Amino acid sequence: MLDDDAERDIQTWASPLELTRLLLMRRVPWPYPQNAVLRCYRVLGVVIPNLDDVIAREESFPPSTKNPILPLHIRPALLAGVAIVERAGPEMLKMLQTHTFGHNRNRFIEETDHLINPAFGLPGPRQMQLI
Repeated sequence: MLDDDAERDIQTWASPLELTRLLLMRRVPWPYPQNAVLRCYRVLGVVIPNLDDVIAREESFPPSTKNPILPLHIRPALLAGVAIVERAGPEMLKMLQTHTFGHNRNRFIEETDHLINPAFGLPGPRQMQLI
């Protein structure tokens, strides 16, 4: 799916790279856990059960300027999450909006509005279409 998008320009309703970025956005779990480390909770944890516990044990998560690479054992879960959301469609993004709070919710809604309501976010013509 990522290869089709990057190399062959075969696109579906959403770019896999855009879905990846959305799934790595922060969220606040509900109900709020007692010993929560909020930096570990990502939207991906809603799609992949128990992933938040795995991420909480990871010292190099979230990626930073010192360590910008996503740990190897988290990458398959991320790819699976992207595939799940891509197959489920825009309705899944609408559901995931409800799992974000505050500023992250506003950002998530802004980032997903054009995917959920495509009539409002139609892309402009490509350069080749203008020629």
